[in-house]
Amino acid sequence: MQKIAFVYGKISQPILKEVKQNSLASSFEYIDYETFMHTKMAYDKVLVSGDIDEIKAVFFRAISNNFEVAIIPDASQVSLQDSFALSKNLSKNLQVALESEARAMDVLYANGQIVLHTALVGDAPPLSYRIAKYSNKSFKERSILLYQAYLKIKLMKHTKVKLQTSKAQAIETVATGVVVIEHDNKTCASKLINESVSTNDGKLDALIISPNSIVEYLQLMVKTIFNRNRKPTLPNSIGYIKSERLTLESKVPLPLTIDGKEEGTTPVEFMIKPNALKISLPDSFWKETLQEISDKETIKTDKLPHTNEKMNYLQKQLPFFTHAGEEQYRTLLATLRDEGRAGSSFVMLMLLSTILVTMGLYLNSASVVIGAMLLAPLMHPIIAFSMGLLQQDETLALRSLKSIGIGVMITLLTSALIAWVLPFEHMTQEMAGRIKPSILDMIVAIVSGVAAAYVKNNTKIAGTLAGVAIAVALVPPIATAGIGLGWGDLVMHYQAFLLFLTNLVGIVFAASVVFFVQGFSPMKRAKKGLFYTLVISALITIPLFDSFVTMVKDAKIISRLEHSTFKIEGREITLQNVSLTRDYKVEVIRCELLLHKTLNNRQISKLKAKIEEKLAKKVELEALMRMRF
Repeated sequence: MQKIAFVYGKISQPILKEVKQNSLASSFEYIDYETFMHTKMAYDKVLVSGDIDEIKAVFFRAISNNFEVAIIPDASQVSLQDSFALSKNLSKNLQVALESEARAMDVLYANGQIVLHTALVGDAPPLSYRIAKYSNKSFKERSILLYQAYLKIKLMKHTKVKLQTSKAQAIETVATGVVVIEHDNKTCASKLINESVSTNDGKLDALIISPNSIVEYLQLMVKTIFNRNRKPTLPNSIGYIKSERLTLESKVPLPLTIDGKEEGTTPVEFMIKPNALKISLPDSFWKETLQEISDKETIKTDKLPHTNEKMNYLQKQLPFFTHAGEEQYRTLLATLRDEGRAGSSFVMLMLLSTILVTMGLYLNSASVVIGAMLLAPLMHPIIAFSMGLLQQDETLALRSLKSIGIGVMITLLTSALIAWVLPFEHMTQEMAGRIKPSILDMIVAIVSGVAAAYVKNNTKIAGTLAGVAIAVALVPPIATAGIGLGWGDLVMHYQAFLLFLTNLVGIVFAASVVFFVQGFSPMKRAKKGLFYTLVISALITIPLFDSFVTMVKDAKIISRLEHSTFKIEGREITLQNVSLTRDYKVEVIRCELLLHKTLNNRQISKLKAKIEEKLAKKVELEALMRMRF
C-alpha cells in the first residue's frame, strides 16, 4: 500500500470537504501545508492543492526526497489547469493523481526558483498569453482586445539584452521581453514552437520578442487574437533559443515574472534539471512531448536586430513602419543610382524596344508588343526617380528624370518617324487599346508601382520585375503617341501620352509609398515628395475619371442594345455585336442586324428612331445586315 498525503493550503480549504467525500480519497492522510513543510514524515506520493508558491515548495521537497507528486488545482487556477492538461472536475483530477503512472519530468529554474509554467523577462505580449484567452471571444471583443494591445505599444520599450547558452553561444540584440518555458503550457509561445517543445528533452525553450515596427507588432497580435497563425511558424519579430542553460543580462534592469508573480529583475539564469520530478499527469500531457534527448542547441535569432545602428534606433523609438537598416539602404541606393543613368546600353535597348513595339502595334501582334515591353529598361529610372523624390536627393532625382526624358524622346521620335515613312494609316486593336485611358489604368499603375518597389528591395524575387513591366506597359503608349504624331492625329497623340503619364505618375507615387513604408526615409524628409506625387496623381486622375464615367455609360448603352429585338412593320430585327464609338462628339452605334429580309430606307429610319427612343438620345447608326434563311 502506498502512503499518500493530501497537502492543502489556505486557498484549498473550500475543496477539502469535497475531496474527503470522494471515495478515491478514503486512504489519504490530510495535512495542511505548514505542518507538512515542518514534518519529516516520508510519503510515497503527495497530492498538493494550494497557491503557486505552496505547490512549488512541495515540488522542491519532492525533488529532494524523491517522492511522487500530483496537482489538484483549484477551480480558479486556470493557467495551472491548461499548462498541465488538468481538468476543472475534481474527481477527474483525483483519478489521474491515483491511477496514472508517475513519470519523470524536467524542471525549469529561474535564479534558483522553480518555474511551473511560464517565466517572463520584461514584457512579451502575446507570447505569454494563454491561447484559450481568445478562443471563446466574439469578433467585437477580439477587436477591443486588439485596440487595447495597440494602446499598450506606447509602454513597450526595446532594451539591449545579451543572452548566453550552455555552450557559450552569445547573442546580443534588443527586445521588449523574453518568454521561457519548459513544456507545452498552452500559451502563444508554446503554440509557435509546438513541434520543438518537450517536457523531457533536457532543454528549455526561450522566445525573444523584438518587433521592428508598430505595424509588425499589430500583425503578430492579429494572428494571435483572431487565431490566424494556425501553422507553427516563427514571425520575423521573434527569435528562438533551445538550450540546457540560458543567462540573460540587460542594459536596463528588466522585471522577472515567474508564473504570474514578479520575482526580481535581470540578470537571470535559467537552467533545466532533467527528469528531476516524478509527477502523475493525464496521458494527453505526455502524448506528443516525448523526444530523444540530444546535445544540440537550437538558435534562431538571425531575424532579430543585431547591428548597432538598428539596435540604437529601436531603443529610441518604435517606428510605425519598419526602419530599413543602413546596409540595406546603401545597397538599394547604390543599385538605383546605377540604374538611373542613361548609358549606351539604356539608349540601345530603348531604340530596339521602340522599333519592336511599333512593328507590333502595326501588325496588331500582342506577342511582339509583350516582347518589346520585356526589352525596355524604362522601369529602372522610374523607380530610381521615386526614391530620389522620397529622399529629396536632387542628384538621383534629376539624373533618373533625365533618363526618363531621354527614353521618352527616343520612343516618340522613332515611332513618329516610322509612322511617317510607312505608307498606310490603319488603327489596329493594339493601338486602339492605348488611346482610351481611364481610372482603371491608374489602379494598374499603382499596383505595378507597389510590386516594382517591393521587388527592388527583395533580391530573391528580383526576376519578377519583368512581369511588372509587362503589366504596366510603359513603352507601347509612348509609341502609340509617336504614331499619332507621325499621322498628324493630335487627339490620338494626347490620349496615348496621357496613358503613359498615368502609368508614370502611378508608379512613382506607389513606389515612393512602399519605400516609405519599408523605412527608407523618415516622415520629415519623405512628406514633401509624397505630397508632390499625390497632387500630380490627383490632377492626372481628373481626365481619367471623366473617361471612366464615359466608359461606364457606354457599357450601359451596349448592354441595353445587345440582343435587343425591335418590331418594324411586323418584322423582328435583332441587334448583335453592338459597339459604340464617338466621331466628333457624335455617338455612333455599330451593330449587326439579324433578319430574314433586307430592310428598305423607311424601315431603317424607323429602326433608328426606335433605338433613339430606347436610349432617349440622338445617335448615328452603322449596321451590317445578316440574313437568316
